[in-house]
Amino acid sequence: MKVINEVIYLMKRFPVVSTILIINLVVYLITTISIFPNRTLFQLLAGVNILISQGEWWRLFTPIFVHGDFYHLFYNALIFIFAGYQLEQLIKKISFLFIYFSSGIFANIVTFILAPPIYVHVGASGAIFGLLGTFAGLIYLKKLPRYQTHLVSIILIFSIVFTFFTPNVNIYAHIGGLIWGILCGYLVAERKLR
Repeated sequence: MKVINEVIYLMKRFPVVSTILIINLVVYLITTISIFPNRTLFQLLAGVNILISQGEWWRLFTPIFVHGDFYHLFYNALIFIFAGYQLEQLIKKISFLFIYFSSGIFANIVTFILAPPIYVHVGASGAIFGLLGTFAGLIYLKKLPRYQTHLVSIILIFSIVFTFFTPNVNIYAHIGGLIWGILCGYLVAERKLR
């Protein structure tokens, strides 16, 4: 019962992060449990560069909610919870949504431009790297308290190292999301996204 109360408390305190997490979990279950037409749905939502070039532009948005396996979802959820809870406390909900989704879309556009036509990509990591990039911008501009700067810096460095030393990671999305997020960090610091 105590765990359920804690979850309810977190959902009320961080409604945006909680809602995005729930959507990602539901989409993951729908695309993996065999009672649904899971492969068809996965194929419809995944980012496939050649299909994007043929006019299926929704694939620049929908991959943000799709994950390849449980570990992919789990790792993204951990980083998202950490970064998301902190950022949701700092800025308006609408600004958080803008940063998250625009970073994810920008990351998928970068993937579309730089990756081969047959490249298939899924995952929220481009959007999550946008949140981390926002923190990177705030750290650079010295807009965070010292304790938060140290904590976020460790996660940021770990995530960047993970990007380059883990197979099957969409480097284009990670770097694209990070760059877009840094720009958003500047906008947050200038109070244009607060």
